[in-house]
Amino acid sequence: MADHLEIRQQELARLLLKKTEQDLTLVKNVSNSETVADEIIGFHVQQTIEKAMKAVLTRLGIQYAYTHNLSLLYQQIKEAGIDPPVPVEDVEELTAFAVQFRYILYEDEDFDRKAGKILAKKFVKWANGIVEMPVRL
Repeated sequence: MADHLEIRQQELARLLLKKTEQDLTLVKNVSNSETVADEIIGFHVQQTIEKAMKAVLTRLGIQYAYTHNLSLLYQQIKEAGIDPPVPVEDVEELTAFAVQFRYILYEDEDFDRKAGKILAKKFVKWANGIVEMPVRL
């Protein structure tokens, strides 16, 4: 008989992934638009990655902190014995988009929208693989 708690964790993780995919869809649809500010794209890239990591932690039954700090979530995943799809250095600076740049103008010319979109896609694919792992019987 399947572990009911694990089934529930998988269901909750799937719900998080649906929200993740909504953020990713927005990034895909507007990342080439010059009328959409970098901080908006960056925010949704950050949200995609944050929710993907939270979906993985949920699937694993690990309680995560109420945080937007991608480095902290990343560390929790590593401590659980799971390797995220990229090094922590690739995501840690995106935390600023959830906090700092959400309320002020982003004026740095270094934000690479294409790289952000690719990174977000990697996290969604990675999280889907973990969330859809078969439930232990």
